[in-house]
Amino acid sequence: MNVLMPVLMILVVGGIFALVITMFVRTRQSETRGVRERAVAIQLAQERGWSYERATYGVVDRLCGMAPLPISGRNVRALHYITGEFRDRGFCCFEYTTGTLDVNMGPGSNRPVFWTVFAVTAPGAGPELVVRRPQALDGMASRGRVVQLGVPEFDEAFRVITDDEPFARSALTGGVAPFLSTDPRATKDAPIRLHNDELLTWRRGRLSAQDLDERLNYLCDVLDRIPPQVWSTV
Repeated sequence: MNVLMPVLMILVVGGIFALVITMFVRTRQSETRGVRERAVAIQLAQERGWSYERATYGVVDRLCGMAPLPISGRNVRALHYITGEFRDRGFCCFEYTTGTLDVNMGPGSNRPVFWTVFAVTAPGAGPELVVRRPQALDGMASRGRVVQLGVPEFDEAFRVITDDEPFARSALTGGVAPFLSTDPRATKDAPIRLHNDELLTWRRGRLSAQDLDERLNYLCDVLDRIPPQVWSTV
């Protein structure tokens, strides 16, 4: 028994080191792949004649109000900020980072979390409206309340959060709810948020070339299904 204990300890410690090294290598590979994909996206944007800024401060303050962006903010930093026109609509997309950068707070705490945010200009302004997958604390939403549209497959798969139920029903019931219920992009957890006159979506991760078309098309497809008369009643 006394002979086996040191051997077991060596195996356990060796296994821990192997796991740590494997996780480190995978993290580095993921980071390298993410940086490479972002570079391709930036090159594609520039080839299309879109504007690009490596960093901006305060430009995206107007979009604050819901995670991953701050509830409120001033001089919020956005990285790799791209603007242009897509399907005859103005848009912007950018990276935003959350998480602490304080290396004194423990292992892993200094790693930022990357998010990519997309916003497309809507035909008009509307009240705050969020459509996303269900979450544990939906009944305790700090802003707005959960609204059910009476479309069973949609109500089961999504949560609508707003303070203006009539607008939500007018905007979503006809074409948007059936579209979101069946479109694979929506079922991949791509939330949408109407904020003033912009429709947003976001995902965790760095910007990629595939995102540029997929996410912008997704937002435009949603806007195409909102009845035009909805905007004139706001």
